[in-house]
Amino acid sequence: MDEPKYVPKPDGADPVATRLVAELKHDRGILACKYDPANQFLFAGARDYFVHRWDLDKEPVLEPPTDPKKKPRYPPVPAAPADSRLEMVKHQSWVGGLSLFSDGDRLATGDFVGQLVIWSGRASEPKPMFSFEAHKGSIRKVAVSPDGKLVATAGNDGAVRVWHTDAAEKLHQEMLGHDCHVYHVAFHPDGKGLISADLKGVVKHWDVESGKLIREIDASQLHTYSVKYEVDVGGIRGMTFNADGSQLACAGATGEDKGIAHSGDGRVLLFDWESGNLLKELRPEKKEVCTAWGVQFHPDGFIVASGGSRTGGFLWFWTPENDVAFHQLKFRQRAPGFDVDLAPDNKTLAVADHDGTVRLYEMTAEAIVEPAKVDAKT
Repeated sequence: MDEPKYVPKPDGADPVATRLVAELKHDRGILACKYDPANQFLFAGARDYFVHRWDLDKEPVLEPPTDPKKKPRYPPVPAAPADSRLEMVKHQSWVGGLSLFSDGDRLATGDFVGQLVIWSGRASEPKPMFSFEAHKGSIRKVAVSPDGKLVATAGNDGAVRVWHTDAAEKLHQEMLGHDCHVYHVAFHPDGKGLISADLKGVVKHWDVESGKLIREIDASQLHTYSVKYEVDVGGIRGMTFNADGSQLACAGATGEDKGIAHSGDGRVLLFDWESGNLLKELRPEKKEVCTAWGVQFHPDGFIVASGGSRTGGFLWFWTPENDVAFHQLKFRQRAPGFDVDLAPDNKTLAVADHDGTVRLYEMTAEAIVEPAKVDAKT
C-alpha cells in the first residue's frame, strides 16, 4: 500500500515541516489552551486555581538555523521573560474548561468544583464579569455559541447546561440524559445545534432553543470497561466540527487493554454530520499505547490531533480521505498533549502539555538564513 501523503497548498501550512518554536512554561500540568482571535495572547487552564495568559509579543521564538549542517538535533528554546505570563485569579480548583468569545474581549472558564466564570478585558487585565456554581462537581468543558449570547457547560453530574452570557446564573436550557460523566460539549457552527459527549462514547445532539434531544451518534468504540479495576474507561476526550459543520471529529482511544488513565490505541473518529455515519477511523501509522486528547480541523483540509501517554506524546496529521496519518511528530518531552489549538495565522499550533508547558509549533519549512556576502573590492 502506498504511503499516505499530503501536498501543502501554496503559502499554506506544511505539517511535515512542523517544528517547535516556543515554550510557555508553568509548574503544573496544562489542561486546555486557546489563542485569542487577534493572536496577541494565549490563554490556558491548568492544575491550579488560575487562568493563565501569555503575551505572545513578549515570547521569544526559536530562530531558523543559519547553517543546517551545524544545526543541533534539538536546539535550545529561548526562555521567556517573567512578565509575559499573567495569572487570572478567581477559580477554586483546576481549570479544564476554556472557550473564547469571537468578540476577542471575553472568555468563559470552568473548574473542577463546578464554577463557571465569564471574564472581560482580554487585552488589559481581565476581570470576572460574574461567576457561579454551574454544576455539582467538575465542569469538564465549556463552549461559547457562535453569536456569543450563550455558553454551554458539561459536567461530572451528567448534566449539560446552556447559560445566557448577559447575566449571572441565567439558565437557558438544561439537557439531561447522560448516565455518566459528560466530557465534552460543542455548538454546531450554525448555532442551532449543541452536541455533548460522555465517558461511554455517547454523543447527543440537542436543539439549542428547545433543549430537546434530536438524536444520538455512536462513538462507543472509544470506551471500554476495565474488568481489572471495575470501572468504565476511555470516553471522548476531544471533539470539534469542521468550519461548515458537515463533519464531526471525536478523539480518544480504542482497545480492550486500556488502563485507568492514558493507555489504549489513539484514534480520531470522523463522522458525517447529516447522517451521523462513521466515515473514517483515523489512526497513527504505527500502533502506539496512547490516547488522542485534542483535535482540530485545519482550513487547508487536514486534521491534527495531540495525545500520548505517560511514556511520550505526539502530534498526528491526517487527510479526511485516508485513515492512516501521513505525518507524526514525537514530542521531545515524555508527556502527552492534552489539548491543541490552531493560531489565527493557521500556521502555528499550541499544545497544552502534561508536564506544565504550552508548546508552540510552526507548520512551515525552516528558512535557511544565508550569510551576508562581502564584496571583495570594498
